[in-house]
Formats: sequence, C-alpha cells, structure tokens
Amino acid sequence: MSFEYLFILLFLFLIAFCFQKYHKIKLFNNRKHILSFSFIVATVGIIWDNFAVYRGHWFYPGKGILGIFIGLIPLEDYLFIFVCAYFVLVVYKVTEKLK
Repeated sequence: MSFEYLFILLFLFLIAFCFQKYHKIKLFNNRKHILSFSFIVATVGIIWDNFAVYRGHWFYPGKGILGIFIGLIPLEDYLFIFVCAYFVLVVYKVTEKLK
C-alpha cells in the first residue's frame, strides 16, 4: 500500500490535534515563534535525514511510500519531521498543564 506512511502520519497528526483542542493548549504566542520553530525543525530534520540516507544509515523502500523524493528523502519524511515535532510539543504542553 503506497499511502501507508502517509496514513500513519495523518493519524499521528489527528491525535495531537485532538489533544491540543481537548486540553485547550496554545503552542505559540505569535507567528514569529511558529516560523522560528518551523525553520529550526525543518533545517535540522532535513539535513539529518538527507545525511543519514547519504551515509546509508537508512533507506526508503518503494513499498509504503508515494515515491515522490525531494533530495534523498521522500515527501512523507518531510511531513514526518513536522508532524513528530508538533506531536512532541503537544504532548509536552499537555503534561505540563496536567501537573
């Protein structure tokens, strides 16, 4: 199934989004914070993943992905970088709120 990785990411995003709405979590104070966070996450994630593929630490088989590559990594991995960062940030903020 070529959409498997994408479906998993969307499911993870929906869980985080529901947690954020249910607990009424505000992640950022303004657009500058959103852009700064996104830029840092994207820069580190893209460099890390491309380097790891280049060095042979991991690879992406044809099954489970769409097959659209930007650089050395598939489109879904770019989404993975943002979805995982968003998910971790939401979980962190929820646990802080529940203390």
